[in-house]
Amino acid sequence: MKINHLRNSKSCKGSSAFTLIELLVVIAIIAILAAMLLPALAKAKLKAQGISCLSNMKQLQLAAILFGTDNDDLVPNNVELAGGNTDNWEAGTFASAKNGPVTENPSGCETNPFFLGVEGSSGTFGGVTYTLKGSIGIYAKAAGVYHCPADKHPGEAQHKVRVRSCSMNAWVDGTGAGGGPQGTKNYKVFKHFSDFGGKLSASDTFVFLDENPLSLNDGWFRCIPDGTSVQDSPAVNHGVTTSFSFADGHCELHRWFNVFLNYTGTSGSSGTDTKWLASHATY
Repeated sequence: MKINHLRNSKSCKGSSAFTLIELLVVIAIIAILAAMLLPALAKAKLKAQGISCLSNMKQLQLAAILFGTDNDDLVPNNVELAGGNTDNWEAGTFASAKNGPVTENPSGCETNPFFLGVEGSSGTFGGVTYTLKGSIGIYAKAAGVYHCPADKHPGEAQHKVRVRSCSMNAWVDGTGAGGGPQGTKNYKVFKHFSDFGGKLSASDTFVFLDENPLSLNDGWFRCIPDGTSVQDSPAVNHGVTTSFSFADGHCELHRWFNVFLNYTGTSGSSGTDTKWLASHATY
């Protein structure tokens, strides 16, 4: 008896497979949607990094205020090219070619969180024992708050991401010197928290900021007080804004308009940006 083979009951008619043209249309639509979404996602990422950076600034400023509470109302010491100077809000100077050149001192401090004061007050590195005396690390104990999450710049000495992105207004200095070689008698150096007020209030005087990685070396941010030029420059890690802390404890992102729009702003530049910076540094 002859047995018939069963045939596949599914018909090739009505197949739902994509044609090549339909597939290309779908890919084109996905590409268009991605092109529309990516800029928005990039902006959202920058905004999130800016908010995180503001949180870091807040913690640094609160640490400085707590330091003053425990030290007769003094603001933290803020010394130029501190190097291994331990009587300072941070210890160590990073290598920098822009203003100098400046060499790393002590060696390895670019990537060593000890010099932030967050790992205790005493440590031995390169055969030298350091005892930190003026650090705010005992109040801001997380190393991450000293570094902007958007700062990926490798240091010039260690060629790795550095432990610190921030610096401190040179006109805010517990030693009472501060400022810069242009002299201090014509401009105010804030030595105590009670010094803020009068011509420049605590809410208008910046203390910490994120500094341009190309000029960042010590923790001392020099601002030309008449606003006609610039030596150190603010960072623009998240768009065209920089995070600042102010002496009253509040923090804000400030948007730049002409001089500080990128990392290549050079000495001699002047504009509304340098005027704003100077008017919030001293008087």
